[in-house]
Amino acid sequence: MSSRLITRTSLLNKAVCARTVRLYATETKAAATTATEQFPAETFGGNAWRNGLIAVVAGFIWYRVDQHITHSGDEKHPFTKWIEYHMSTAEENDQYSHAKIEAAKAAAEYKLLVQSSDRRPIYRMRNTELFERHSSRGYTMGTQCDLSDLKIRSD
Repeated sequence: MSSRLITRTSLLNKAVCARTVRLYATETKAAATTATEQFPAETFGGNAWRNGLIAVVAGFIWYRVDQHITHSGDEKHPFTKWIEYHMSTAEENDQYSHAKIEAAKAAAEYKLLVQSSDRRPIYRMRNTELFERHSSRGYTMGTQCDLSDLKIRSD
């Protein structure tokens, strides 16, 4: 398909088109031959198996050396000791927490004091003529119909 498009272009001269068609044909032939290539057989002698075995052996050796360093788990590991050395103590953490709680209490008391001293907002009505609302068309009573012969019953 692409070889037909390339040969139909009028911008390229015939020599470039012929060479392009030939390259296209050889590429397809090379792609067809790669399906028949021979690959090496996969066995347990590959690098992945060797590296995996080395990792397992190194893990076992590290476990034994670690037990020897800590005397079979009786004392703390040196790495744990180093972390504890750089951490702050529990007393320092408690003092920090108590200081934060006291500061929060003081802020809450101050807020209560300030809230009680604030003046309440005054809500003012903007359109007081709404209390005198009547017909929206401006009609007054009695102008719509004749009420002169109206008899009111007092039953």
